[in-house]
Amino acid sequence: MVFGLIVSIFFGLIFGSFWSVILTRWATSESLKQASSIISWRSQCPYCKTTLQARDLVPLLSFVFQGGKCRYCKKKISWFYPILELGSALIFWFVWRYFQDQAISLMLFWMATGWALWLIVVYSVLWYEIHIPLLLFWSAILIIAMCFWLFSFSSLWWGAILFWIFLILYFLARQLVRLRYHIDEDGMGFWDILTSPYLWTLLFAGLSSWVWGLDKTLAILYFLIFSGIIGLIWYMIQSMQHNKRARRFLNAKIANQSLPLLPSMVIAVIIILIYQDTLFWLFMF
Repeated sequence: MVFGLIVSIFFGLIFGSFWSVILTRWATSESLKQASSIISWRSQCPYCKTTLQARDLVPLLSFVFQGGKCRYCKKKISWFYPILELGSALIFWFVWRYFQDQAISLMLFWMATGWALWLIVVYSVLWYEIHIPLLLFWSAILIIAMCFWLFSFSSLWWGAILFWIFLILYFLARQLVRLRYHIDEDGMGFWDILTSPYLWTLLFAGLSSWVWGLDKTLAILYFLIFSGIIGLIWYMIQSMQHNKRARRFLNAKIANQSLPLLPSMVIAVIIILIYQDTLFWLFMF
């Protein structure tokens, strides 16, 4: 048990550290060649451009022992790196703890999926964009898992049906806003809508086998309620910090954004999947 705990946290830190570099280079690169530079270029300090040594790249520990500063120029290191590494480690530990008595294939799937959702949330919050290659890759992983009968293909149909319903509602709402207020604003981003099929398919795939019919309708209702509440809370916090610390920790691009809905949607799916037994017991059809 202790060995599994150590291994899960270790790999969580490793993957978190590796992908923190990938996401940073992807977001700041001007070309695909630059974005894929992690394959051929070693990590450098973003300030002094000094090539970092192995001891500077130990996940989490290097940040702690160096006091959150570059060892060469003494400039502060972004909190993005330790947060992503620590979050990845906690996700790997939680999934291992939850699925340690179940099939290894199921544990690996949810470990990778939880980690992918964490990356999507972090990338969306910091750059207010969706990492399309990451989303497409994990959508393919989910479909492959269905092909190996880890989940039912009915989850895919539920996701597709809800996607078309919300896509129609999106364009109707946008048209109404344009006609009523004579402005052309998205409100809910179009990319959030395009991400929703993956999240809804994942949601229905993760529901217990005894959840049928109206219970799935209840899952949709929970999703809308939780994502709306979380988005509203985030918006209020972001508004209060707009002229204070928001621009120091958050990317300046998102300081003026109205509602980061994608992270709210991801968190809502996670809450429903973790606490589904309690939620469905409260309002059992």
